[in-house]
Amino acid sequence: MRKVIWSKYEQSELKPQGEAIFHQFGCDYEEFESGPGNFSTAIIELPDGTVKNIPIEWIKFIKGE
Repeated sequence: MRKVIWSKYEQSELKPQGEAIFHQFGCDYEEFESGPGNFSTAIIELPDGTVKNIPIEWIKFIKGE
């Protein structure tokens, strides 16, 4: 499995949160008036064992891993 740096939005700015282990790609959706909109996600595992399903734009693979 590959290591990534994951980020999240804080005060309208995407800020790095630390390292995680990338498990696989996934998908999620958001409801709109015209119906659901699907988007790709990354399933990651944090150092404490927590698993998150986040948008793929929020990760960056670490080279050499």
